[in-house]
Amino acid sequence: MDKRSLTDPTPFLPDLCRAKNVLYLALVSQLLAILLALNTSFIAGDFWISLSLNALFILWVAFTCAGIFCLFKQQINHFSTTLASLSMLLTINLSTLLMTWVTSSLLPALDLLIAPPSGQISLYLRNVGISSIFSIILLRFLYIQFQWQKQTKAEAEAQLDALQALIRPHFLFNSLNTIASLTRSNPPLAESLTEDLSELFRANMQTSQRLIPFKQELDLIRQYLNIEQNRLGSRLTIHLDLSTIPDDALIPPLSLQPLIENAVYHGIEPAAEGGVLSLTGKIKKNTVYLLIKNPICNDSTPNSRPGNNMAINNVRFRMEQCFPDQSKLLISSSGLEFQTQLVFPYHNNQP
Repeated sequence: MDKRSLTDPTPFLPDLCRAKNVLYLALVSQLLAILLALNTSFIAGDFWISLSLNALFILWVAFTCAGIFCLFKQQINHFSTTLASLSMLLTINLSTLLMTWVTSSLLPALDLLIAPPSGQISLYLRNVGISSIFSIILLRFLYIQFQWQKQTKAEAEAQLDALQALIRPHFLFNSLNTIASLTRSNPPLAESLTEDLSELFRANMQTSQRLIPFKQELDLIRQYLNIEQNRLGSRLTIHLDLSTIPDDALIPPLSLQPLIENAVYHGIEPAAEGGVLSLTGKIKKNTVYLLIKNPICNDSTPNSRPGNNMAINNVRFRMEQCFPDQSKLLISSSGLEFQTQLVFPYHNNQP
């Protein structure tokens, strides 16, 4: 799996293994059945009989196609747009021919359905003609949607890169301020921390990966907290419990660090007595749960600082882009404690 993106390039055909898409397919099928029934009933009457027969026939065709596309989803997603379109057109028409044979020959032979009054050849030609016209309209709609999704994804990638670029200098400037405060009181330590920061950013800027292993993100957090620990001393107590999180779990780079920095900046540093910064994690049902806790500084404290949701919003957006509809960033406060929870699916770099 490419670490830059969890998802493959935008597929041309919708994923018909998802219940939501199958529901949409059923609704479109019913709309087509209503249109055909209205046309038939206008000529010969019997709207409800025509609707029931058309709906049953079209649903059989639709669900047969959905089963085929779901079964061969992985192969079809690697097809070119032209090949995927041809495969869809061929599948719909062949399914229509199959269901025409079932309803006009097989079921009447078993006395399960009345044979249609029209000739066999004309029935096949009519059904294939309708399915061909519908297929062409559907393919046109899917192509327009495909182009729109590609454009949306490209814009999201550009915005994602911009947000990531914003977070990096933010971390750099805050870390440099931390080191600057040590240059007079402890020059050797300031020099050591500057070297650590240099190594940290050298490794971080050498990659444009969209996703990195959790171990790499954790190393980043440890180095940041090491800088803050040396600056704040006994005022900062750190509690880490992440032993259950797999090292190879993929996460967007600089996802946890801004949240940890917020906890230190808004919770620990303004309080004269400091406090405990807690970062715990667990994995349940292939989902990673990370929880950050920090004390809430009383608003009446002179050193208290107003909140800034930019880092939280940035991280939430980046998680959503990397894990669509699968990630959450939740914030809450209880008493004198502020909590930030990050939830995302467990993926690793295995194919």
